[in-house]
Amino acid sequence: MSDSGFLNKVRDAVIANLENEHFGVSELADVLGISRSHLFRRLKKITSQSANQYLRDVRLEEAVKLLAKDELTVSQIAYKVGFGSPSYFNKCFHDKYGYSPGEYQSHSIKNQPDESPNDKREKSLKRKPYFLWAAAIAVILVITLIWQFPLTPSEPETHKSSIAVLPLLDLSENRKKEHIAVGLTDAIILELSRLKNLRVISRGSAMLFRDTDRLYSEVADQLGVKLLLEGSIVFNEDSVKVTVQLIEPLPEEKHLWANKYEQSYSNLIHLSNDISNAIAHEINLVVNSEFPALPQTKSDAYEWYLKARHLWLQNNPKSLILALDCLNEALAIDSAYAPAYSLKAECFIGLNRFIRNNEEKLKNRESSRVAIAKALNKAIELDGSLSEAYITKGNVLGKFDYNWDEMRFFVEKGIDLNPNNSNGYISLSDYYVIKGDLPHSIKMALKAEQLDPLNPKTLCLVADRYVLAEEYDKAIKQYNNVLDLFPNYGFAWDGLGYAYYMKKDKNNALKAWTELHRIFGNDDLVRIYENESFEKGIRYWLKQTTSGDKLYCSNPSIIAMVHLFVEDKNGAMEYLDLAYKYKHLDLPFMMLRPNFKLLHEDVRFQEMSKKIGINMQYYP
Repeated sequence: MSDSGFLNKVRDAVIANLENEHFGVSELADVLGISRSHLFRRLKKITSQSANQYLRDVRLEEAVKLLAKDELTVSQIAYKVGFGSPSYFNKCFHDKYGYSPGEYQSHSIKNQPDESPNDKREKSLKRKPYFLWAAAIAVILVITLIWQFPLTPSEPETHKSSIAVLPLLDLSENRKKEHIAVGLTDAIILELSRLKNLRVISRGSAMLFRDTDRLYSEVADQLGVKLLLEGSIVFNEDSVKVTVQLIEPLPEEKHLWANKYEQSYSNLIHLSNDISNAIAHEINLVVNSEFPALPQTKSDAYEWYLKARHLWLQNNPKSLILALDCLNEALAIDSAYAPAYSLKAECFIGLNRFIRNNEEKLKNRESSRVAIAKALNKAIELDGSLSEAYITKGNVLGKFDYNWDEMRFFVEKGIDLNPNNSNGYISLSDYYVIKGDLPHSIKMALKAEQLDPLNPKTLCLVADRYVLAEEYDKAIKQYNNVLDLFPNYGFAWDGLGYAYYMKKDKNNALKAWTELHRIFGNDDLVRIYENESFEKGIRYWLKQTTSGDKLYCSNPSIIAMVHLFVEDKNGAMEYLDLAYKYKHLDLPFMMLRPNFKLLHEDVRFQEMSKKIGINMQYYP
């Protein structure tokens, strides 16, 4: 179907459902018999508008026809064309045409049918000379204020100091290069993140709005930002074309800037730098110099790297092995490409998590530890600006080696290079937990949440820190906030149950854990929890989880914690010993949970704490 034919079909479907205010993108896609993502891409490619924006424009154009007939009131027309609120209709109409529906319907405008909306807008302004006087006075006032209170380069406008980069839509006919679209989005986020006076939302939260049909204002409100960058990408035989626009959605939607970029594949690596520089200048952020020079590499090596990163993000054993293969291809082409070494270390770390046999897992970690250190050191040697390499190195030193002070040194170095790296703040929160500085730990967790506000893992981290500080009401509120957004997120149900337990509310604790096992499909546990006492339920859980071979026990520190629910100290120490033997990564943080106070006087527990480097004196 031709583009014009497709648009006619879309318009006919919208007009057929004109009065239905609930007829949106999803309903339109169903009528057309296509997916929402296909509808998004097709409309974006043809009109350079979002699907929501195009639907709104069709409704407004029909409204103009009804206004011209002068048979209905403005409010009646608003409902006739599918706006649930006359005030919202007025706003959208004014945004599109420059004047209100009532003004259009008045005699002075309606009797000028040959004029375009822009012509009408100009004449309506000409009929109001006081507007020009007001504008002139406003300019004088602004100049006076700037003269008295000049903005310095180090104090950018706060209302434009936060941004989310939405995933680039791939509008290509043949979508075989999704890894480049994802990689370029990530690269733009990374480049903007290096600016110290700009808050940039992490990819995890931004990716939730891929193919979204929500209004820009809703997206910005949920992410807590003032600016959005959205765009599309089209691949040709030997080049790539990227279209981006910068939007200020609130209080009224403004399209601040837009541009198109076309590069050959050989120059693809420079695209993110070009776009990021343009955005920085557009929102009046002063960059002391240009962004740090991007690591140079050949186009083939860069594409292998982007494929590897795309596979790494899928986070399963098969994809991680394939990612390592792609990284080896990239490094065979360019052995001095630093990001490939950093990502290689991440793949080694990721693969270890999927090994179920505890003995094999420990041996693999010890053998890959050398390879991980070698890769990270090489990345830092080749490019000292790679924030993620420093942060990963810090995490390895802390969680693998219990070298917490070195962990802090490298993580802080990484954050200095990229103040928007949410993983860095999570790592610092972990560090302060180990050192017993819970106020700082909570502060770092909240900073991570600010940068990644819709990542349930990050949101639960904040709740966990409240639990460690024994601020259970705050923890319960935070966990419930997570569950409002992600009703099936098991870690939130688990944490909520623990917070209730520590508040001595066993009934609500058991209800939360019942929901957890309902999600996991553990029907027997659900039945026990719903019909038996708290203690019987816990003992049944322990019987089920401790009946297998300890070689395959994946959560010994959690089993240790649950033993303490029934005050079985020896059972708890048995599983803590198992977690310590196999160096389970969550062990140091689980030992600091409040119900482990039952073991604080146990010499075995004290010795283990010293070996791990936990500062127990701050956890009386």
